[in-house]
Amino acid sequence: MQQSHVSSKKVVLRPRKYTVSIAIPSGILDTAPTQELKTVLAGQIGRLLAIYNVDEIIIYDEKARNAFAASEDNTHTGSGPSNLFLARVLQYLETPQYLRKALVPISKDLRFAALLSPLDSPHHPQLDERTKYREGVTVAKPVKEGRGSWVDVGLKNQIQIERVLKPKVRVTVEMGDGAEKKSTTVSPKTPREVLGLYWGYTIRLAGSFSRVLTESPYKDGYDLTVGVSDRKSEPLAEQTNKLKPFSHMLIAFGGPNGGLQNAIDADEDLQCAGEDANELFDMFMIPSATAGSRTIRTEEGIHMVMTSLQPHIETHGQINT
Repeated sequence: MQQSHVSSKKVVLRPRKYTVSIAIPSGILDTAPTQELKTVLAGQIGRLLAIYNVDEIIIYDEKARNAFAASEDNTHTGSGPSNLFLARVLQYLETPQYLRKALVPISKDLRFAALLSPLDSPHHPQLDERTKYREGVTVAKPVKEGRGSWVDVGLKNQIQIERVLKPKVRVTVEMGDGAEKKSTTVSPKTPREVLGLYWGYTIRLAGSFSRVLTESPYKDGYDLTVGVSDRKSEPLAEQTNKLKPFSHMLIAFGGPNGGLQNAIDADEDLQCAGEDANELFDMFMIPSATAGSRTIRTEEGIHMVMTSLQPHIETHGQINT
C-alpha cells in the first residue's frame, strides 16, 4: 500500500534555542494487546512527537511510590519493562537508518521494527542529499596518530574528523568541502540553534513522576510547565494568559491508568495529592472541551494538545531565541 504524502509550503526556519519536552507514562502502550500493536503505537507516538519538534521525551513510571522504591523494584534506573520497551522502539526510530546496525543492539523488543514508519526528519538525509550537518558513527579504521577519526555519515565514502574518538560513538558532524573546510564535530544542538532544524529527540527514563521534574537535564529546570488532564482542568482558550516566555517547556500527560492524578498520588516524594495536581504546573489544561467521544486516548490527547499549543510555543519560545 502506497503512503500518502501531503505537500506543504516551504517555511523559513529560524534559529531556535528553546526546547520542548514531553512526559508520557510507561503505561501508554497498555491499551495495545500484542507486541506487534505496541510497536506500531510506539512508532505513531514517536512520529507524532517528531512532527511537533519535541526535543526530549521523558518516559515515567506512573506506579512508583517514591524514588527509593523505584530504584529497588527495577534494575534499569528505576524503569521497568514497559519503560524500556517504549524507549528502545523510540530510540530505534530516532536513529538514522544507516547508523542502526552500529548503534542499536539487537533486541527482542525490536522484532516488529519493520512495521515502523520512518521519521523522515532533517537528521535522516537521503544518500546523496547535500546537507550542512549529518549524524555519523565513528568506525574502526586505521588513521595516522593524532589525525582524528573516520566517520560513517551515510554517504558513499566515509569522512575524517579532527577528534580522536573510540569506534561506535555517535557524533553530529558539520560537513566540510574536503579542501579548505574540514568536517568537524559539533553539539547535537547546533543544527537547531544555528539553522532552526529539527534534529531528533533525546529519551530520558524517570523512575517516578517527581523525577520528571527533579532530574531535568537543564540547569534551571523547566520554566514553563503544562499538565494535561480531563479532571479539574480548563480549555486552553480560557487560560492563555498563563503562557509566558520560556526557554525549556515541559508538557506532561497521564496514561490510561488514572491519568496524571494517579501518578502523582502514587508518588510519595511529592507533597501534593493527586486531586491537587494542577498546583504542580503553570497551566493545567484539558485536551479538548468539545470531543465527541467520552474517552480520549493519550496519543490522541497528545495530538490535540500539541496542535492547540503550537502557535503559542512558537510565539513565546521565539522570544528567548
